[in-house]
Amino acid sequence: MTKLRGEHSLVLVPFILALWSISRVWTVLPSIMQDEYIYTSQAKNLPFAEQFYSNYIFSFVMGLTNYCGDEFYACTKSINSVFFLATVMFTFLIASRFLTFRWSIFASSVTALSPIAIPVSFFMPETMYFSLMTFTVWLTLVVSKRENLLLWALPGLSLGSTALVKPHAIFMLPAFGLFALVYAYKKYSSSWVRAAASSTAVGAGFLLTKLGLGYAFAGIAGLKFFGGYGSPVGAIAGVVSKPAAVSSPESPTDSDSTFGSAASGLEIFLEVSASHFLAHVAVLLLLAGIPLILSLRIAFSVSKTKQPIGDVSSFFILIALITASMVVVVALFEAYVTGSGDDHSDRLILRYYEFLIPQFVVMGLLLDRFTDSKTVLRVIQGSVIVLAAMAFTIVYPITFNKQYADSSTLPGIGDTQGFFIFVGLFVVSAVIFWIVNPERGNQFIGRVIMPSVLILALVMSQNKLIEINGTPAYFDQAGWDSRTYLQDVPGDRILVVGQTRTEVFTVKFWIDEANIRDLLVGDGSVIAEDSVVETDYVVTLGNMELGFNHEVVTEGEGYRLVKVVR
Repeated sequence: MTKLRGEHSLVLVPFILALWSISRVWTVLPSIMQDEYIYTSQAKNLPFAEQFYSNYIFSFVMGLTNYCGDEFYACTKSINSVFFLATVMFTFLIASRFLTFRWSIFASSVTALSPIAIPVSFFMPETMYFSLMTFTVWLTLVVSKRENLLLWALPGLSLGSTALVKPHAIFMLPAFGLFALVYAYKKYSSSWVRAAASSTAVGAGFLLTKLGLGYAFAGIAGLKFFGGYGSPVGAIAGVVSKPAAVSSPESPTDSDSTFGSAASGLEIFLEVSASHFLAHVAVLLLLAGIPLILSLRIAFSVSKTKQPIGDVSSFFILIALITASMVVVVALFEAYVTGSGDDHSDRLILRYYEFLIPQFVVMGLLLDRFTDSKTVLRVIQGSVIVLAAMAFTIVYPITFNKQYADSSTLPGIGDTQGFFIFVGLFVVSAVIFWIVNPERGNQFIGRVIMPSVLILALVMSQNKLIEINGTPAYFDQAGWDSRTYLQDVPGDRILVVGQTRTEVFTVKFWIDEANIRDLLVGDGSVIAEDSVVETDYVVTLGNMELGFNHEVVTEGEGYRLVKVVR
């Protein structure tokens, strides 16, 4: 009995480690960009029927932060912490289906020390999204072992609920539907009827929650699958610059496009989608190359037999399908947005699929169940990973913008090219060892290399985040100061003028009103009267001249809040 109690007390370890990870980012301040402001503004200030994105469950939960007053950001992190701890728990439940108790503790502990802890400090759906997606994976594995075909609706219900937290979950519906189809087909002696019924149940469950709950929250306005890239809360419509009204000697620092005006939207789309697809594949091969290539081998092997899919094989296939769907969709999304005029050509958005990191950890610990005895095949697979890993570690730091709004994994380890190349060499050496000695190589990669890289990514990214956002900036102070005077002013009567989106959206975040307009201009610009026709208050950041009648309400270093006088 003593041994049993001692063994079970280990279950506290991953949660203690998770609390340590949370404590590291608890004091940092947010870097607010367009999406973050939209999510915040919708959740706190807009009725469900007026929200552009259909993430109603997220808005419902985070809307509770309105009861926290000026401390709403601390309440945000508290709610995120609960969902992060839930992710750690669900990871343990998934791992325990395949691994021993102690290795399951190890997997959930690595998850607690992985970069997915960083979004705890963001007012965004990511932490809740990661938690519900991990739950959906676990639920799918549980349902697959049951005989009742109708139970396949449960993963669909869970995925539909996740899509009401972050609409991007809809892009994984084909992956879950295809998994149900293939798994049931193999399980029920090649019965297409039962396979189709299982896949249909997934789709029906998804639609029931996505549209049914959407309607319950927002009525007819809730019957939409996604929304769009933009928002009526002022994130895009309100930033339109009026050339006749603004004299700008310098362009805003973050609005220049990488592409010349001669490039067509289609050319940009094709170029960005191709290059970003390769970049996403490369980073995944760097982080989890051997497990992901193994999942492809397992899928190929399963396709050649009529036998039911084994438990471990089903897990690998499910994660492979989810990974493939997200990589393709995210690359196309980045290309679409760039072709539409908002340059994402230097942005690599991993946060849409970073919820897979715990699954990669579990896959790594299962590698020793599979050994490829053919040296030639190991050389081919290893060569692909080596080339991709080294190319990515060389290209990423000099090509892509390292934003925490895009990824929690890469900004720290990729901040310095020399260090990132060291990480790449660390992974490459392990792959070479795996080629030479696959049995020990499998264990070394799963138990040492992958966990080490993820923990290193967490610590480095945390350190950089603390360095950047650990102390208030002048635009944080501008937002706090302005909030005091603008609490009763409608957002659409407020204009924030600055040089970068991070500055203006952070001010809007702290003022905490819907529909705040903003304007990006260069240093030394003159804000003419035509820019403030429908404005009562203007917050200026940096060196701006005001070409309209006004009175100063408050000011500090680097900012002013003025009232328009007519």
